[in-house]
Amino acid sequence: MLKKLMFWLMVVLIACRFGALAYILSTDPHRLPRAVYISAGIVVIYGLVLIFKNIVSRVYKKELAFFYGVAAAAVIFDLIFMRIFSRVEVGIIDFLVIGTVMDMLLDVIFVVLTLRESRYVRIKMGADH
Repeated sequence: MLKKLMFWLMVVLIACRFGALAYILSTDPHRLPRAVYISAGIVVIYGLVLIFKNIVSRVYKKELAFFYGVAAAAVIFDLIFMRIFSRVEVGIIDFLVIGTVMDMLLDVIFVVLTLRESRYVRIKMGADH
């Protein structure tokens, strides 16, 4: 259940971030710093690789947890970079590219839940008839 939730939320995240990147790059490419575009692009490309891998074979929970770790690191980098090096007024569409503290919090929660769940062994007991 957690794996499906993580995967489909990743698909939504990648779709929103890709759409926002495409819109901003087509209308005003100098709106955000280049480093923000690169970090968001890395997250989008890695997410697309996982989506295509899911079509061809199977995506494991650890790969999804690594994706969410990369996404959280990208959000932290983007927020710090925008705070220190850039004095730009940021709109709602820009936050789809940059990310917010809630994105980072959700990413970290998914990583922690995946690590916690992988510690335990699940045994299915069948009815002996």
